[in-house]
Amino acid sequence: MADHRPFRLPNGLTVDSLNGNDTLMVYRDLFEDDCYRRNGVSILDDDCILDIGANTGLFILYLNGVINKGRVYAFEPVPATFRVLRRNVEMHDRLSTQLFNVGLSHRSGQAVFTHYPRMSNASTMFPDDSSRAVRRDRDYILERFDKLPRPLAALLSLAPSRLREALAGIVRKYYLKRQAVTCQLTTLSEFLGVHGIQRIDLLKLDAEQSERQILDGLAEEDWPKIRQMVVEVHEGEEATDAMAATLRGRGFVTAVEPNPTFPSLSLVFGIRPGLAAASG
Repeated sequence: MADHRPFRLPNGLTVDSLNGNDTLMVYRDLFEDDCYRRNGVSILDDDCILDIGANTGLFILYLNGVINKGRVYAFEPVPATFRVLRRNVEMHDRLSTQLFNVGLSHRSGQAVFTHYPRMSNASTMFPDDSSRAVRRDRDYILERFDKLPRPLAALLSLAPSRLREALAGIVRKYYLKRQAVTCQLTTLSEFLGVHGIQRIDLLKLDAEQSERQILDGLAEEDWPKIRQMVVEVHEGEEATDAMAATLRGRGFVTAVEPNPTFPSLSLVFGIRPGLAAASG
């Protein structure tokens, strides 16, 4: 069983967490940067929201502070992370969120995920061990060195650059300790059909490089059901442009921003003009 423990968020809420630093990173995205309500995206009472890549449930807790009622469906494929998600929802959710220990892809079945217990929000079907990814991670860690408590940050600032690089590599290796986990998969259209969902007011898609495969599992006749989307893209500018083009081709007006906490990642926002919000 996962070694999860209580963690007190900056807003005073205590949650279950697999790793405090990992939890704090996600918290900043949601509660401080409010990264899912930008570029015209709204979250309103009575909305139907799909949380694909729910991780330990902080987006659900964020929603509890934004709306008073709504339908929320949350997906988390990794069993150890799902247990923490379920515990956090049991403690704090008042939206009657439905949880599913399943991943989404272009076809149903099973797949092996790479799970990082110390950095669960990075768990993925497609681990990226390229030199570009290593450099990106190290740059982020080096930047975080400067935000450590003052004595330690000052000490590290005096260290030679090669030593700082080496330390960043050690930190990266620690957090990306991995486990192989077999998870269940379904497709988005299969799920919508089984649950009779005819309208999605917000599709939040943060699935660590599975975003394209997940959208490939959405039948053409189901695309018009989606009113708003926010998709995190990991593979750089070309992949971000391709995702934005895909959304525009399905009738969305799009905008792109870097992820405020991890700027090497992109957020693609899509709003379908003419499809009004549900009345509450």
